[in-house]
Amino acid sequence: MTMADPAPFTSSDAPAFASRDLASHRARAVRLDEMQLRKAMARRHGLGDMRAAVLYGESLFQVAPSAALALQLARFHRQCRSYQQARAVLAKASAHWPDHPDMLRLQAEIAMLAKDNDRAAALWLRVLQIGPVAGVYPILQAIGCLRRCGDEAQVHALVTAYAPVLRATYPTEALTLLQTGLTGLPHDLPGLSMITGNNGTGKTTVGHVLQAIGFTIVDADTEIAVFRRQNHCSPVRFDLTGGDPKAEAQTQWDWPDDRFHAACAVARRADRPAIVIGGFGRVVSRHIAVADHVFHLTVPTHVIAKRLEKRNSPAHRPGTQGYAAALRRNARAAVPEYPATILMANRPVWQICSDILQTLGHLPKGRPDAQAHQII
Repeated sequence: MTMADPAPFTSSDAPAFASRDLASHRARAVRLDEMQLRKAMARRHGLGDMRAAVLYGESLFQVAPSAALALQLARFHRQCRSYQQARAVLAKASAHWPDHPDMLRLQAEIAMLAKDNDRAAALWLRVLQIGPVAGVYPILQAIGCLRRCGDEAQVHALVTAYAPVLRATYPTEALTLLQTGLTGLPHDLPGLSMITGNNGTGKTTVGHVLQAIGFTIVDADTEIAVFRRQNHCSPVRFDLTGGDPKAEAQTQWDWPDDRFHAACAVARRADRPAIVIGGFGRVVSRHIAVADHVFHLTVPTHVIAKRLEKRNSPAHRPGTQGYAAALRRNARAAVPEYPATILMANRPVWQICSDILQTLGHLPKGRPDAQAHQII
């Protein structure tokens, strides 16, 4: 993934997707049979052309509806950040496959992306009710949503009910903090911090725990970052390149200034400490001045490889350019070019969060230290 030039960029300089014409795919989709639609959808997906893949998938759903296809369509929409369309797809599918575990989970995740915390909390609770809990992820998400809704009584009940599951991953002090939330932390926590690091260093996992404690989390990958080519931007690379190698070389991953400042402004209005999570390098460096403190996660390259293989995301699965780039740049990304507290992240997530909380609780008010330092 090419790092963006540090010059400021505003996503509103040109309308996103203004030059994209899907008319030919839309017209073709209505003429294809089921097998042809499956092949066309798979091909466009393989090329990274998520919007065309949606068109073929929607036509396919008309002739061969299934829960698996509905989930796939919703995931396509999520990659395009068209969250309302994803919610519509899942709402329609849920009428046919009520209480489908994967569907409920995806509905909850997309409700969170759409900032509908009440709906997300209800869905996560339903996920927990209908089947055995695999890991702590749905529990943390439910706690975080309930906490943002101000339902501390339900948070306490949830932590108590799932204490055996949580104890399998976290120590007793972690469960206490999950139950008490921000009331157990110093009152002068910094208003806005950042957590940065290479792909696979564990930023998102750390964010899940901090969100459950009560921090406002800004996921830069879904709320800020875009691909950009000249003055056009999109969350989908193919929207800007059309698969053209020359256009690919001109396309960069960036944090547009207006999107960054808008996301931070919304987070600050939540009246609780906020943390922006995601990114590294020059994309991040021009924005750190607004942060009270920056944490940078780093792990050995072999750990990055294992985590990306397990995650198996489209952009960073083994064999992709993103996977190779993440491994290649890891040594360089270990020490950032901006002031930060460096945290070794090949440890249990609670240890990392404890270091973050301890540092934030003892920081003097003001800007980050001039020199990066190491915490083992």
